[in-house]
Amino acid sequence: MPKSPAEPTNLVLEQLRVMRAETAARFDKIDADFADLKAKVTNVKRDMRGLKLNNIAEIYKANLTVASFVDLERRVQALEQMASS
Repeated sequence: MPKSPAEPTNLVLEQLRVMRAETAARFDKIDADFADLKAKVTNVKRDMRGLKLNNIAEIYKANLTVASFVDLERRVQALEQMASS
């Protein structure tokens, strides 16, 4: 009984080719997933840096405001001392 022409001559080699193709497809998906995760981590890092810089700016503004009030209080006290003298 002759083999049909569509049937591979070596089923083991054919199965190995299929397995390699499936493995390659899985690795491609893993690579894509890692690339997606790297992009998300980069975005989180950028956002965290922005928040950090915003906090620094707010602290700086608060310090300037406190310094302004301290200076104003010092001036008021100096004027009150001059007025009482």
